[in-house]
Amino acid sequence: MKLSKLYCNNKDFKNITFNLTGLNVIYADVKPIDKIRKDNSHSRGKTKVAELIDFLLLKKIDNKHFLLKNKNQNNKTSIFIDYIFFLEIELNSGQFLTIKRSVINNSKISFAINNQKTDSYNPPQNFEDNIPIDKAKLKLSIYLNFDFFFGKKYDYRKALSYILRTPPDDYKDVYQLSNFYKHKDWKPFIFDLLGFDGDLLSKKYENDEEIQEINGFIQTLRKEYNIDKKNRDNLVGEKISIEENIQNIQRKVDSFNFYDQDKKLIENGINFIEGEISNFNSISYNINYEIDKLNKSIQNEFAFDIKKVSKVFDESQIYFGEQIKNDYKNLLDFNKKITSERNKLVQKVLKSKQLELKKINNSLEELNSKKENLLSVIQDTDVFKKFKNHQKILTKSEEELIEINEKIKSIDLIFSKENEIEVKQENIKETVNKIKELLLTTQDNKKYKDIRTKFNHYFNNILNDEEAQISWYINKEGNVEFPSPKVFDKATKNKETAKDEGTTYKKMLCVAFDLSILSSYSNQSYFRFVFHDDVLSQQDNGIKIRLLELINKICKEYNLQYILSVIKSDLPSNDENNDEIIYFKKDEIILELNDLNEKGTLFGFEF
Repeated sequence: MKLSKLYCNNKDFKNITFNLTGLNVIYADVKPIDKIRKDNSHSRGKTKVAELIDFLLLKKIDNKHFLLKNKNQNNKTSIFIDYIFFLEIELNSGQFLTIKRSVINNSKISFAINNQKTDSYNPPQNFEDNIPIDKAKLKLSIYLNFDFFFGKKYDYRKALSYILRTPPDDYKDVYQLSNFYKHKDWKPFIFDLLGFDGDLLSKKYENDEEIQEINGFIQTLRKEYNIDKKNRDNLVGEKISIEENIQNIQRKVDSFNFYDQDKKLIENGINFIEGEISNFNSISYNINYEIDKLNKSIQNEFAFDIKKVSKVFDESQIYFGEQIKNDYKNLLDFNKKITSERNKLVQKVLKSKQLELKKINNSLEELNSKKENLLSVIQDTDVFKKFKNHQKILTKSEEELIEINEKIKSIDLIFSKENEIEVKQENIKETVNKIKELLLTTQDNKKYKDIRTKFNHYFNNILNDEEAQISWYINKEGNVEFPSPKVFDKATKNKETAKDEGTTYKKMLCVAFDLSILSSYSNQSYFRFVFHDDVLSQQDNGIKIRLLELINKICKEYNLQYILSVIKSDLPSNDENNDEIIYFKKDEIILELNDLNEKGTLFGFEF
């Protein structure tokens, strides 16, 4: 898949026609950055081209996206509200697909398929309109027909982050880009991309998360019921003792001898009523106990202050990295989401339990009134007092029995959940063993070998006297790690850490990686273009010249499309007089921007 045209219904927008093969240059002739002014005069819209391509390849957007930028504080309407964008792409089948997406109704997508490119910037007439974006993604996936994504849990958009690289975040790391916060978001994909089985990594992360959730549930049970599984047998002993005590008290209650009339009343009335009261009391206790647990559950909010943690790290002079902050924030978001969803359900159950308790209490009041009326006819008050005392003891013992039974059930549930954890740990062990087998046979993986070879070759071509090596390993938790590719001196093979950690080298590592992926997958249905924004910035002349030569060579050899954005001051210069040497043919420059006035911007105005 390649880019063919990017255009808009607004006449001030600078429409773009891409070269289907070879170099595509977005060139900006701008003044140096004015350090006094807060705005950056380099921002003419070259990076916005990448964002528009991403938008038209169906990225979901929110109010933070520049297309939804408000006109001003008083006018909440987007300045782009009337814009409709079109992206024509060449499919690997040879057909051309036009994607239409408006700003005002950006969740609805339109497609038009043709056997040839459209004329000028006139949209096709045969659009299939107003397709919901999620359904449109599925439809676009079918149009693209990429071999790589068959049977995968993710789609073409996962790879777009490596196809559209923009500074500064997307050049900080070869693998983990700015929009990938969790390892499960990108590591399985990279593992697949390098020719291994990414599903193994996904299963490992899924089992890890499920174990974490189960452990959280177990801790909640322990806290709410105040239990320890080692006390189960002791609780069983208490249960037996209480049951025996209940039987003894019940026998004493049954043994009371009232005179005939009173005995008949007890047998025919009081016993029945007491039985009902006991039953309702048991139900009432259960409901009260559950209401208490539900109320406590709602009160137990997850408390974590990232600022306090950051302050502790600062006071301790310990570096509190962005990744750690992200992990903490992910943990906080995860727990807040779980707590919020759980509390909604708890509130619903709580309301139901309170209504049920009200009905039970009404029934108890009615039964107690009947019982008092019957007992009022009994003349032997001493016998009655003993009878009533035994009934109180009996009720209390029954409540204790219910509580112990609940604790035993909770402990049994903990044992059951721990068995689930053991099963998942066995699954993890099996998965890690499979990953280890792959690590022990990397030399047999043809795709991995091809990518590694191309990566090292491309990097060596760009840096001239340096080599770079892709690798991966398994950490002590059984997870796959992708370290930054190591840079070696070609002659001595010695690693030079200052180089592979520098901004210049990291950017070139990213470029070499993207090119090695595209060229390695060029014999399959996959992306056949890459967009590198501002890639020549902060590079020396030799690197710039060799990179451009390599790009031209690779594009011709593998039929690829390379889109490069560059500002005038970043072009290779003559060492003697510092004049720019233009290494681009006229037809390779697909978009020219400048800062002479607003007309020189991508949209024809500043925002």
